This record gives sequence, C-alpha cells and structure tokens, in this order.
Amino acid sequence: AGAGRGPAYKLSGLLFIVFLLALWELLARAGVLPAGAVPPASRVAAALWELGMSGEIFAEIGRTAGRVLAGFALGGLAGVLMGFSCGVFPGFGRAVGTTAEFLRPMPSVALIPIGILFLGLGFGLCVAVAAFACCWPAYVAARAGAGAAGPELRDTARAYGLGRVESILFVLAPAALPQIFAGLRTGLAVAVAVAVTTEMAAAPNGLGSFILEASMAGRPERMYAGIVAVGALGAALNALFLVLRRRTLIWLPGTGRP
Repeated sequence: AGAGRGPAYKLSGLLFIVFLLALWELLARAGVLPAGAVPPASRVAAALWELGMSGEIFAEIGRTAGRVLAGFALGGLAGVLMGFSCGVFPGFGRAVGTTAEFLRPMPSVALIPIGILFLGLGFGLCVAVAAFACCWPAYVAARAGAGAAGPELRDTARAYGLGRVESILFVLAPAALPQIFAGLRTGLAVAVAVAVTTEMAAAPNGLGSFILEASMAGRPERMYAGIVAVGALGAALNALFLVLRRRTLIWLPGTGRP
C-alpha cells in the first residue's frame, strides 16, 4: 500500500499538473478560450513572478493566512469541544443538538452582513465567519469520534479502575482523535475558502480582495495569479496539518498519508 504513495505517485501528480498547464496554454493561444477572460498560462506565470518579486503577493498571502489560521483555531477548538462534549454527555448533546443542527446548514457568507454590523470590515469579520464555517466539520467529527471507543476499551478502563474523568482523558479522547483530525482537516479547507470569500465581500486586502480588484480592473492575469496563490496557500496549510497529524497520532499506522 505504501508503494502507491512513493516517488512514482508524486511524479504522476506533477506530470498531470504540467499537462493541464500545457493544455491551458495551447487552448488560450489557439483562441479556443476567450482571450479577455482566460490569458495563456505563461502570462499568468509571468504575473505571478512579478508579484512575487515585488513582494505584493506574499503580503496578501500573509494577511489571508493570518485570518485563516485565527478562524481555524477558534472554530476548530469550539467545534471539537462542543462535539466531543455532546458525544460524551448525552444530556448536553440533547440540549445543544437542535440548535447545532439549525446553525450547521446555514451558509456562512449569509452572516457577513450581520458581522459587518458588529465587527466592521477587515480582520475580525473574516476570522469570525471562517470560525463559524470550520466549526461544524470539527463538531460532527468530534461528536462521532466520542463514540469510537468500543465496549472492549470501556470494559478495560473499568477493569483498571479508571474513573469517569480518567476514562474520558485516557480512553475516549485518544479513540476519538483520528476522526477529530479528519474533521479538522476538512474544517481547515473550509476556513481557507470562506476567508477568501469574505475578503472579496468585506475586506480591504488579502487574496480575496486582490482577486476581486484584479477582475474588476480587467487584469485577468493578476486575477488568476491570485487564484493560484489561494491554491498554494491551501496546499501548504494542508501539508503542515498532515505533519502535525502524523506526529500526534504516532500510534496509528499510515497517518502521514493524505
């Protein structure tokens, strides 16, 4: 199973990206794609290089990354604590469950107008909306993970004389960690998407604002450069998260795999 994730696997992924870029370049040069909306990939690469050399794109990436990480930390922590508590304490779960199921399907961007009234434009709003959005994947995963410890583990805990608190800390919580990390990984991707979307609507800077301004100014090469930067940011954060997951779940086989 590990061979499928080796150098050949990674090389095939890189070759597919090269193929897509070459296809994009050919279709744009041939006029198949609308010239005003989709410039050749080489022009986007040139714009990205220029933005990188000037430092402009890195400044925007830094602003967006700060909002994403702050929102992810707040929302992920809230979702894990609430979900795990609902799973461990049935009474609390019944009390909170209805409200959670009402809020969970709500589009996070629908909260932007409310957030503007309380937080204004900028950092706080982006963090709050991203936190709300990434809270729910963590909540669902943690609630399900709270029941991951089967009867055998619970019986073993009782046999060793573990109390309620000790059972939660040393049996239920470790058993829930794989599902919690899966929910947090999903929540991190959601936080990136929602933070960028919120920046488009209500922030003076960041990648979302950069992309929207480039589009409105009729500079599609800068717009696509910003979109590529969003993808790169998401991929980098996901890679860092997988490292954290692998080092935390050292007892679980294959934790380094995506």
